[in-house]
Amino acid sequence: MQELIGRAADILIGAEYAIALTGAGLSVESGIPSFRGPDGLWTRYGQPSNLSYRVFSQDPQAWWEQRLNDEAAPGNPTYDLKAAVDQALPNPGHVALADLESLDVLKSVITQNVDGLHGRAGSQAVLEIHGNRNHLRCIGCGSRRPRDGYLITDLPPPCIDCGGIIKLDTVMFGEPIPAPTLAACAQEVHRCDAMLLVGTSGAVNPAAQFPLVAREQGAKIIEVNPMPTELTAAAHVVISGGAGDILPAIVQAVRERINA
Repeated sequence: MQELIGRAADILIGAEYAIALTGAGLSVESGIPSFRGPDGLWTRYGQPSNLSYRVFSQDPQAWWEQRLNDEAAPGNPTYDLKAAVDQALPNPGHVALADLESLDVLKSVITQNVDGLHGRAGSQAVLEIHGNRNHLRCIGCGSRRPRDGYLITDLPPPCIDCGGIIKLDTVMFGEPIPAPTLAACAQEVHRCDAMLLVGTSGAVNPAAQFPLVAREQGAKIIEVNPMPTELTAAAHVVISGGAGDILPAIVQAVRERINA
C-alpha cells in the first residue's frame, strides 16, 4: 500500500498539469447515498425516467409543484438526497483534494457529484459536470445562483436576469450538459498529463470517457476506489481503499517529497 501511495505521489508531483475526476463514492464517506450501489437511491427507489427533462420542459409548473412536495415528504429519493446533502460535511478525502490544490499539485477537479462538498472543503478550481443541487439555473440565459436565499413565489420561478424559466442546476436525464461546462471539462482533460480518479465507477458518460481520452494522450491515471471499476484496467496505479484514508496519505507523501 505504501509503495502504491508513493508511486501516486511521484506521478502527481512529476506532472505539469494534474487534475482529478470524482464520483459518488467520494461523498458516500460524508453520508450521502450513492445512486447505483447496493443501498443506492436508485437501487431502492428505481432509476428516474430517461425523459425527466422532457417532463420538466412540457410542464415546468407541475414539475416544480411535485418537486417541492417531494422535498418536504419523507420516503422518496428526492427527500432522502436533500436531507443527506443538507446534513453532510466534507470528509478527509475532500479536504485532501483541496490540500493538493493548495500545494499547486492539483490544478482542477471535475466532479460528477452535485453536493457542493468540494467547494466547502476549500477547492477553488471545480467543474461540476452534473451541476450543483444547491444552485438554480435559467434554461434561457444559463445564469446560475445559489438556491439559498432565492425566494420562490411563482412556479416555475422566473429568471431575474432574462425572465426565463428557472430549474435546479442539476442535470436531468435527457438534458444536455451545459455547453460551457462540457467545453471547460474537455479542455482540462486534453491539457492534463495526470488524472486522479476518486470514487467514480466509470459507468456514466461523458465523464467515464475522460480518463480514456487522457490516457490516449499520454496522461498517467491513478485510481482510488474500494473496489474495481470499469476504469481500473486503464489506470497505471490502482489503490484499493476509501478516499478518506488514501487521499490524506497521498497528501502526506507529496509533502514529504516536496520538503525533502
